Parts: sequence; C-alpha cells; structure tokens
Amino acid sequence: MTDYGYGDAKNVVPMWNELDAGFYSDKHIFSISNIIGENVAKEIVKGKRCREENSARMLTKETISEYFYMPISQAARELNVGLTHLKKRCRDLGIQRWPHRKLMSLQTLIKNVQEQGNEYDEKIRNAVEVLQKEMKKVEEKPDLQLAENTKRLRQACFKANYKKRRLMVMRLMDQSSISESSNVDDNHKMGY
Repeated sequence: MTDYGYGDAKNVVPMWNELDAGFYSDKHIFSISNIIGENVAKEIVKGKRCREENSARMLTKETISEYFYMPISQAARELNVGLTHLKKRCRDLGIQRWPHRKLMSLQTLIKNVQEQGNEYDEKIRNAVEVLQKEMKKVEEKPDLQLAENTKRLRQACFKANYKKRRLMVMRLMDQSSISESSNVDDNHKMGY
C-alpha cells in the first residue's frame, strides 16, 4: 500500500484542480495559488465577493417587498438568487420571517368577511378597511404582529366556515338517508 501526499493526490485524482479551485475563502488561497498562481487566486476570491456584494445591493427592501405575496422559494427563483442568499439579505434588512403566509391569511380573511355579510353594511366595510390597512402595515414592516381584533375576527371566521361546512354535510347526510329510505320503501313495495 502506497501513501500519497497532498501533491500526489493532484496527480492521482484527475479532477483535483476543479475540486481544489472550488475553495474561495482566504484560508484556502494557498491551495489555489499552487495551481493557478497567487494573483489569479486573489482575483477569483475578490470577484466572488464583489458579485455577492453587488447582488446584495440590488436586493433592496422595496425590491424584495414586491415578492412578499409568493412563497420565499418562488421569490428566490424570480429574483434569480439563491434561497439562502435571499434569507440572509432579508435578515440584513430587518425581515426576520417571510410574510407570505401572514399576507395570504389577511387576504383570505378579507374575502371571508366580505362573504359573511352584505358588502353595503357599514360594519363590513369598516372591517375590510381596517384589514387592508393592516396588510399595508405588514408589507412595510413584515415582522409586525397582527392586532388582537384581527386575530379574534379570523377565529370567528374560521368557526363560521366550520359550522357552515358541518351544516352542509349534515344536510347531505339527511338527503342521502331520505333517498335510501325511499329506495327501501320502493324495493319493499315491489317485493324484493
């Protein structure tokens, strides 16, 4: 069995140069510099940092906020940046959590409130206006907590929708049991 050193590994593994060139941090410049020269290695490191800094500058809060209404993975694809890079930039800008779900919840709540009552009703219009203002606040400050009134209204809408679905299921079950009993009566009359 032969022991190979660092220099021998480059000769044995044909892709060593590609593998070795993948290290871009300052502490790995010595391994790149052995292959392509120290000045070129420093330019590679410097170029990588410049690209990251330029793309980070391009991702402003205004630019990112245009994508709040989609999941963060889709937003990263649309912005043509990596997911981790987008998350890091968001944290740098003071956005701790991606607000997509919160905004979708508020949109659903507005729709539910409008469905629950008459759109010409004063209370409904006021509630919708308050919810739309809250959505604008969340767009400006994504880490903003929802107001207690909004949380209670959301809970009330959840309950109302649950009761509505349950009532529909009960009606369907009653209708199916009525049709089954009429089928049994018809079969009994026919002598089956």
